Amino acid sequence: MIMIRDFSNMFNQMSGIPIGSRGGKAMLKKYGIDTNSAQYKAAIKQMSEGARGGVGYTNPQAIKNIMANFDKDGDRINAFGVAGMEATGIPQSERHRIIGVSEYARQEMFDETKRHFLQEKGGSNGDTTRRSEVFTRYQKSVPKKDRLKGSWTLGQYEKAYRQAFHDACRKADPNWKPGKDIPTGALDGITREGIDCTLVKGQSEYGETLVRRSVDIAL
Repeated sequence: MIMIRDFSNMFNQMSGIPIGSRGGKAMLKKYGIDTNSAQYKAAIKQMSEGARGGVGYTNPQAIKNIMANFDKDGDRINAFGVAGMEATGIPQSERHRIIGVSEYARQEMFDETKRHFLQEKGGSNGDTTRRSEVFTRYQKSVPKKDRLKGSWTLGQYEKAYRQAFHDACRKADPNWKPGKDIPTGALDGITREGIDCTLVKGQSEYGETLVRRSVDIAL
């Protein structure tokens, strides 16, 4: 006698469930997934873009894993755990704008830029810098709507600090260049406040920027 078995349930457990079906929706609800949430919709959109013809069969855990990449508003969370840093679709003119940045964040950036400048003798080394940590702490401290513009602004301060250190070294030793020992005491008289007060907002092809007025920094 030939026995015919229905393996459909086993197949669904292995390959997933059709999320558009009544059973699929019930299963998602059972696993605590709100199909009306922006987080869920963002996850499904990403999954659909990666699958021809849209998402057919999947499973709750797979969806939860993708949902973890988005916040409650459906905004992508980057590798540093910060949402609101996705620039896709946002014009450069809206992102590259100077806004107010807290004194605390500017001081952190000044201290890290100086530390790294001294350690690397004015050079750059992506393996030893802690600038990403400074940016991440700043981004988490401000509203999501300000994170792109604020990060751009903080980056402008970083450039100004680094340029001031470079100029001070050249002033102490006209033959100095990155990689050579920092002239003794060249940076001792430089403060963040001293640099910040020389900065004014300018405009370039990359957007708004901070530039230093033509004044000497006290050494």
